[in-house]
Amino acid sequence: MVSNSSPDSSVMAPVSSPSVTVAVGAVVGSIVGAVVAMSVLALSGVQGGPGRLPQVQAVGSLASDSFAACTTPIDNSAEGFFILDFQTGDLTGGVLNPQANAAKFTRVYASNVLKDLGFEAGKVKDPKFLLVAGGMNFVGPGSNTLAQSVLYVTDVSTGVTAAYGIPWVAQQARVPGKAEFVLLDIARPRGGGAPAP
Repeated sequence: MVSNSSPDSSVMAPVSSPSVTVAVGAVVGSIVGAVVAMSVLALSGVQGGPGRLPQVQAVGSLASDSFAACTTPIDNSAEGFFILDFQTGDLTGGVLNPQANAAKFTRVYASNVLKDLGFEAGKVKDPKFLLVAGGMNFVGPGSNTLAQSVLYVTDVSTGVTAAYGIPWVAQQARVPGKAEFVLLDIARPRGGGAPAP
């Protein structure tokens, strides 16, 4: 806006310039276009289904000098928490009961990873491990008895990695129970480690 050039006028007159009009139109058009495009994508199902935003499931891992812990989705409505004790080689974990008034670890798991990773009983000195989780949609016979995630335990001195399945039947989520992890496979980079048991 520019002040009118007559000395006795206190009225402001709008500046009418083609370049200002084009700039304002471009900004408004970009904003409207972005809003319309996002709405069309959300409603068309491109990003997670009609009217839905994409679903994100987070997996977390953390380690200290003595323990490694991780979380991972078990199915579409449950998450598991798992911890590996470096001193004992015990991999343990659980899944909370999905009922809010009974949120306790009803499904619990335990296995020892030392033998699977090639350690000899009584000869383990200060082992260090990595514990990470990954997603897996199992198919075929038996696929309905494992969770949608795999736990990977790696011996940091050799790189030997054991992959473990998590026993899971959704219909039993509220029923207390214990199970061992299912050893799926062992990877030996550079030929390291002892043969599989």
